[in-house]
Amino acid sequence: MTDDHNDIHESVTSTNGQLDYSQWSSAKLLERVTLLEKELRDQTARSAALPSSGEVMSNGFNRYESLAQKRRTFSPISKPKRSRSNRQFDPSKYSTRLIALKFAYLGQRYNGLEYHANNNTRYPTIEEELWKALDKAKLIFPTPNTTLEEGEPNWEGCEYSKSGRTDKGVSAFGQVIGIRVRSNRPLETNDVERASANGKEDIENDESDHEFGDGTMPSKRTAFDSIRDEIPYPQILNRLLPREIRVLAWCPSPPADFSARFCCGERCYKYSFTQPAFTPTVGPADFLPNTSLPSRLREGWLDIEAMEKAARKFEGSHDFRNFCKVDPCKQIENFRRVINSASIVEVKPGDGGSMGYLSLPRFHQYPSRQSQPATNAIHANNGDEPRAPETSSTPKMYAFKVRGSGFLWHQVRHMVAILFLVGQGLEKPCLVDDLLNIEKIPRKPTYDMAVAAPLVLEECNFPGAGLHWVHCGDYTGNEAGIKKAAGKGGGKYGLGGAVDELWRVWHKHKIDETLVGSLLDLVVRSPDDSLVGGRLDRSEGNLQSQKVYDGGNTYRPIGKYVPVLERPRMEAVDVVNAKYLKRKGLDPPERTGVEVSVPE
Repeated sequence: MTDDHNDIHESVTSTNGQLDYSQWSSAKLLERVTLLEKELRDQTARSAALPSSGEVMSNGFNRYESLAQKRRTFSPISKPKRSRSNRQFDPSKYSTRLIALKFAYLGQRYNGLEYHANNNTRYPTIEEELWKALDKAKLIFPTPNTTLEEGEPNWEGCEYSKSGRTDKGVSAFGQVIGIRVRSNRPLETNDVERASANGKEDIENDESDHEFGDGTMPSKRTAFDSIRDEIPYPQILNRLLPREIRVLAWCPSPPADFSARFCCGERCYKYSFTQPAFTPTVGPADFLPNTSLPSRLREGWLDIEAMEKAARKFEGSHDFRNFCKVDPCKQIENFRRVINSASIVEVKPGDGGSMGYLSLPRFHQYPSRQSQPATNAIHANNGDEPRAPETSSTPKMYAFKVRGSGFLWHQVRHMVAILFLVGQGLEKPCLVDDLLNIEKIPRKPTYDMAVAAPLVLEECNFPGAGLHWVHCGDYTGNEAGIKKAAGKGGGKYGLGGAVDELWRVWHKHKIDETLVGSLLDLVVRSPDDSLVGGRLDRSEGNLQSQKVYDGGNTYRPIGKYVPVLERPRMEAVDVVNAKYLKRKGLDPPERTGVEVSVPE
């Protein structure tokens, strides 16, 4: 502002410090307006030179946040983390180790365990979900493969192996894989110097080294503990996997040549089913006339004793070509497998649940010694039938458990299908002996295998491998790191943990079971017993379609039942293999005398 203007300013300033323009002349007012316009132009020019609201100044702060950021102080103990937006992950700065992972999954919503490239399916595979979690956590460093699309599972260079392949819909509670993963173990001195020589940031300054550890840098420890100082693999992966897939444990020291497939000495499968298999048929013709059992069996119930007798016949070394699906691309000629044990066991739940109507006499497994009540007496006692406590029945769960070193394709489901036919009284237990006798039955009769959903790979054993498992939730000394992971949903308990996520899945299905069971109970107990009075006619001239159980949610009507040994036979194994080679234009493979088991 000029001196002349200062004089003007001082002469016209009122007592309260504000200008009084009422006494100004026209010339003075014009001079004042010109001055203010100049000051406005100068201020606009200075503002244009400053960073915008989203730009960063030379001191690293935003225009509107610079003052607040300058006043902010940081603790000398914890420095602010760097932004991860454009950070490049450098595998050369990390050590790796071979470990084994034990995990479980419910397979109904997945297309099996194994991923196959160029095979588009409705549901993902377990390997796809597992690979995505390992890749997102930067736990694996696969060798680049240009033939694969971005995001496709790539196990090259990861020393990946699996103990068993499960088909679509099959679950597993003890699946095991071997894999080489990132480790917190410090690199050797030569490796660190090599990383620095490449112009990379020193490994000790990389915060991801101990991101999941106990807050200290393993590279600065005097001695590295392979468990306490290591990344809590189960907790990290469980944060990223779907809730139907849970990592249960990890083995820190498998053998150097460990292969989850070839080191597995025994696999245990379990196939669950209900007793009764489906809701029992009621009426005077509800006991099947063509049953092979000495006692008359109500349709819907299974003869557990006969199934147990037939299951025991699987034990030992047998040729199971009549109990599998032939895979010609494998060109298998040796179908002999060793079954260590096979039995029918009762699965005792903690709660019997609903479905109480099965305790009514007309749903009992065997005929009651008492005569059927009259129609007008059925709804005595609050609309329910008179009870027969001495023969009352409640729903039970049973399972076929089988242990063996290896299994053929769909072998367990074929074994279960024959057991169900025996349990229904449609076949005798000696059918197993006939099908295992290749000289008598060289070609497999046509019959359907059991459904996949109730089957689970329960356990994989590694005798002689010396695997020591660190389970999710075990005390390892690294409780600070595990607590940090658990707080984000990776612990055994708590929000997002293995137990909490599995509880959600169980609770949903348990509520559905209770509601549907109660509704079914209500419908059956409603006052409509037209079939109980003898109106259901299953005489020779009016025989209904035979109901066959295959492990699904209900029976399959098949018309007149044809015994298995009287059905058409499939082509011999050598014929199937030869046709495949001819179709593909391949030469027969050289036989070494050693056959590799194909897991179920």
